[in-house]
Amino acid sequence: MANASVFGGADVPFSNNGPLFGDVVHIAGMTTFSVPNAGIYKINYSLSITAGIGSAMAIAVNGVVDPSTVVNVLVATGNVSGVAYLNLAAGDVITLRNNSMVPLTLGLSPGVGAQLVIEQVA
Repeated sequence: MANASVFGGADVPFSNNGPLFGDVVHIAGMTTFSVPNAGIYKINYSLSITAGIGSAMAIAVNGVVDPSTVVNVLVATGNVSGVAYLNLAAGDVITLRNNSMVPLTLGLSPGVGAQLVIEQVA
């Protein structure tokens, strides 16, 4: 099984794209997503980790972690997920960040190491 490390303070890279609706922009292999319109967005994420207990995941907007989105990683292996509703401006850049000094390891192959869904709800 292939794995990928995400060091403390680093953003999670997303190697592939699923369907991109509503002009959300992401380049495969990069860490950033941008939203086209101002509004309220629902952001769901899920990680499959093989190491990283004590780390914390959060959503960063334009490079700044939104404190309402921090989820502490309390499992040594398994799934970690979070959901947040954020009021975003047109062109805001979203990343999923390891908001700790503890590195975590994503299990990649044959499954999915990380998923992120951004949906404009209002």
